[in-house]
Amino acid sequence: MKEYVFVDEWDVDAPPEAVFEALADARTYPEWWRPVYLDVETDGPPELGRVARQHFKGRLPYHLRTTSRITRYDPPRVIGADVHGDLRGRGLWTLTPRDGGTHVRFDWRVIADRPLLRVLTPLLRPLLRWNHAWAIARAREGLEPYARNASGSGG
Repeated sequence: MKEYVFVDEWDVDAPPEAVFEALADARTYPEWWRPVYLDVETDGPPELGRVARQHFKGRLPYHLRTTSRITRYDPPRVIGADVHGDLRGRGLWTLTPRDGGTHVRFDWRVIADRPLLRVLTPLLRPLLRWNHAWAIARAREGLEPYARNASGSGG
């Protein structure tokens, strides 16, 4: 089964600490990554080994459920997690200070592990890539105002 490899990068006009806090604490995702993230549950704040359960969707008519475990935690630069469930793989957020803000890079390497997606991946790969791009566009729209407000820099 072929892996999906996504690399998304953009700049956020907010300090790295505020951006890191938003990305590291998946409980915030339903607040700013709308309408993609519907629910996130975890038993505490982000730290190495913390487990979270996510329920999310894209533009296509299906929902995904995953469980993630934080495997890299280096505030305010790097947060990484291994993911299992409907998607299986690894995500890594890397933050770099830039011009008073933050450059965000998201490396997402996953296999569609839901039975229907496994079957359809060879045929629908371009559509599933489009769905990912749509979801990341929602992150780009929501992360900056959320991080700016959290840092007290307005927005």
